[in-house]
Amino acid sequence: MARNFQEVAKFLEQHYPELRGHISGENYPIPPSAQYAAMAIQFIQLFVIAAVFMGDTIWNFVPFVSQPPDWYYAMKQNGMATVIGMFLILPTLVQRFVTTGAFEILVDGVVVYSKLEVGRMPNGSDILTAMAKAGLKAATTGQ
Repeated sequence: MARNFQEVAKFLEQHYPELRGHISGENYPIPPSAQYAAMAIQFIQLFVIAAVFMGDTIWNFVPFVSQPPDWYYAMKQNGMATVIGMFLILPTLVQRFVTTGAFEILVDGVVVYSKLEVGRMPNGSDILTAMAKAGLKAATTGQ
């Protein structure tokens, strides 16, 4: 996504020289629910790693649990599926929620183009139209 920002910034600087040095970018805020899901996944992964190294004794450290639950034994019997699920599939699913895919162009704090609303990255015409609606005039060049 950084490459897309750099390309748009270069395009804007070419067509609007007065914007040179005034174009900045930042990551779109991650939804809190996605942050909590990512933290929960990390906790579960740490627990699974601890269970691998400590075996059944890890349950001695879990409050209110006198013996390992049935799902724990099912995970032990299907070790490869557990590893694939915990360290490949689950993080991929969480990453889909953490990555918003947002790309917005703001002028004086007002959104003039939003990939979230339109559903695609802007092309040159989209940017010029959005900037014209915001009141900026493109520099006329011989290019």
